[in-house]
Amino acid sequence: MNADQLDRVIRDVLHRWTPANPGAPANIADRIVRRRRRRNLVRATGAVLGLAGIGLGAVLVTGAAGDNGPRPPASRVSKQSRLLWQTTLPGKSWDACGTGPGAVYCRGKEYDGIGVDARTGKVAWQRRAKDVNGGSSPAGSLPGVRDGVLYTYADHAPGAPRAGTDLVALDIGSQRVLWKHELADDSRNRASALLYDGGILANSPTFKSVVGLDDRTGRTLWTYSWKNADCDRASIDGVPYLMCSPDSEKAPQRSTVVRLDPATGKPRTVATIDGATAYIGADGAAVLLGGTGAGQRSPGASGPATLTRVDLGSGKVSQYPVDGLPMGVVADGIVLAPGRNGSAVAYSADNGKRLWSRDLGLKLRKASREPTMRELPSAAAVDLAGRVAYYLDPSGHLVGLDLDSGAVRWRGRVQVPRSPVEAGIAPELMVYDHELIGQIGGELFRIKPVLPKAG
Repeated sequence: MNADQLDRVIRDVLHRWTPANPGAPANIADRIVRRRRRRNLVRATGAVLGLAGIGLGAVLVTGAAGDNGPRPPASRVSKQSRLLWQTTLPGKSWDACGTGPGAVYCRGKEYDGIGVDARTGKVAWQRRAKDVNGGSSPAGSLPGVRDGVLYTYADHAPGAPRAGTDLVALDIGSQRVLWKHELADDSRNRASALLYDGGILANSPTFKSVVGLDDRTGRTLWTYSWKNADCDRASIDGVPYLMCSPDSEKAPQRSTVVRLDPATGKPRTVATIDGATAYIGADGAAVLLGGTGAGQRSPGASGPATLTRVDLGSGKVSQYPVDGLPMGVVADGIVLAPGRNGSAVAYSADNGKRLWSRDLGLKLRKASREPTMRELPSAAAVDLAGRVAYYLDPSGHLVGLDLDSGAVRWRGRVQVPRSPVEAGIAPELMVYDHELIGQIGGELFRIKPVLPKAG
């Protein structure tokens, strides 16, 4: 099942779910599928849930787990910060940003790439898309920056009804396109293209296949294909890996973690796990997978599930019961998952134990015509030096939680233009040199939190 096919599965499931809710608008399925801010969560969770044909409503509306765990201890809370700059980007729609040396790069509907000086916030350059009215997929992320080259996405056939997608290598100095590589589908998420040591792992022009590309020339170094599975991808310690799960009930009901040799693409199966799984992330030299709980066909939003930890060196598989599917950001042995109604839940990456839960206290507006839907906070942006997990809401409010206890350590605010409620949309937040760069719609800013002094 490729990315576009998975979108169709999610739409079909949502269309079966929404008729029971007369207040849900007719196009809610299409709107949710296009919310690529949380695309990693939607794809990973949807792949597992879609196999069993169950609804995604609880996952998308309430998050992965509850917020009724132990309360964190009280701590000093700073409300001091320094807004270094704020910039209104050209264009109306921006769907992915990333950072590089001295700069912030974004991509949107009207621009295949734009560069912003990270020190001043001034737009340094911009490259417009060839067809600004195209209906192609928004980008869930940017592949990255290496050696003065920005890797981004562009329409393969601008203006066509199904424009398709090219991975594009853009020279930052001249804004010249160095090479293009056609992808099989129109997905532009984290797994569509990623950097590894010596190359780029990307979707090939055919489904159920990836290629290793020379990052300087775009030349195909090797190709690897598979059957009867959906495979997520990751670069761990500079090495490409596939985390594969059965693509249907007719496929063999087992999941695999596969290492691809960076130079040749030769596969080596690291581990095999019974049942379907979803890739959560990497914790050091281990892969974390979410799967079904005992007696369940598929993991629910808040029901029992299984955390599988695979040691990439030895292939050892360890499994632990968890009280919900802990999909989220993995940082230094902790999985930061979204909870109900704008809360955050932390799980141990070692054994799945819930460590803490916390109401973020952010302003998440409800959609007037969609009473069960609301805005989303950003995914956690973690500064390991200060051990703080930061979050941002679409209204410009920020909060910093202690990574180990969940206690609130800082709150901030950036004034942004008031915008209509867009349920299911989340802003982006990135740590940059122990400061924060955030993107809300067309507003890009850099802010320096002032944390409370120790003791």
